[in-house]
Amino acid sequence: MIADKLNWNDLRYFVEVAHRGRLLTAAKRLGVNHTTVARRISALENALEVKLFEQDESGYHLTDVGENLLPLAQQMEDISELAKERAQLSGQSLSGNIRIGAPDGFGNSFLSEQITEFLIENSGLTIELLPVPLTHNLLKREVDLYITFEETTNKNIFCRKITDYKLYLYTSQKFIEANNIDLTDAGEITSAPFASYVDDILYTEHLSFNKHINSNLNNQFQSSTFNAQQQFVANGGGFGVLAYYMACKDPRLIPVFTDKYSFTRSYWMQTPLELRRLASVRKLEKKIMTQARQNQAQFMPEDI
Repeated sequence: MIADKLNWNDLRYFVEVAHRGRLLTAAKRLGVNHTTVARRISALENALEVKLFEQDESGYHLTDVGENLLPLAQQMEDISELAKERAQLSGQSLSGNIRIGAPDGFGNSFLSEQITEFLIENSGLTIELLPVPLTHNLLKREVDLYITFEETTNKNIFCRKITDYKLYLYTSQKFIEANNIDLTDAGEITSAPFASYVDDILYTEHLSFNKHINSNLNNQFQSSTFNAQQQFVANGGGFGVLAYYMACKDPRLIPVFTDKYSFTRSYWMQTPLELRRLASVRKLEKKIMTQARQNQAQFMPEDI
């Protein structure tokens, strides 16, 4: 019987390779060498009498059978983590690993600052912070907690709004002085160089700001990250729409036409329902929500 040949521990290797796509990366995460991972995957495939992965130059990819097995294997891993967590003595710090996908602005400029105290209090916990490209799949558990610009109605995902936030048009004193720009003249502003996202890799229309200012702007500097655009503007490159909670910390930046050019966007937090059984995930969610509420003056300023 298949059940007699199956080593349940091999599912740990299967889950890790499914998430990482490469034996070496999975091996590092598991603390073994890559030959051990390859051997355990082969043993699992032999026990189940199916092919779970296909391999090419870019790595390992799940077969249809592997896709069907992954949610079940992930549930077993989650239950194992839950059992370890509940076996801990009361009052102990949290442990484990949580991978967060977040936009670079929120992740680098807010979350990384606010999460420090949480990690100090829970020294056994590891947090991995990743940028948010389209390739990160929440239900495949390529990330455990997903911070994005959009709400989801997927019934398998817990979703709640973290906060709204404001964005304004900015330039720098360096650019004004070098180009003798009149900040009361919208025509001069819209003919100057602008920072923007790269259109053909823009993963959400929520970040398409410049077309709402003028459809013919000179988007001379294009980047997929908020941070790079902010540096372009702050160093005298021209104009750009920036999040206030980031820009307010940089004295080089000057807001322009705040009554005319302002935008409101939102951050949403998404977590697979089965993962929320873990206290570490729930407490991390609570920490993020609490810190966002405490910093509302930066996210949603009443006046600038």
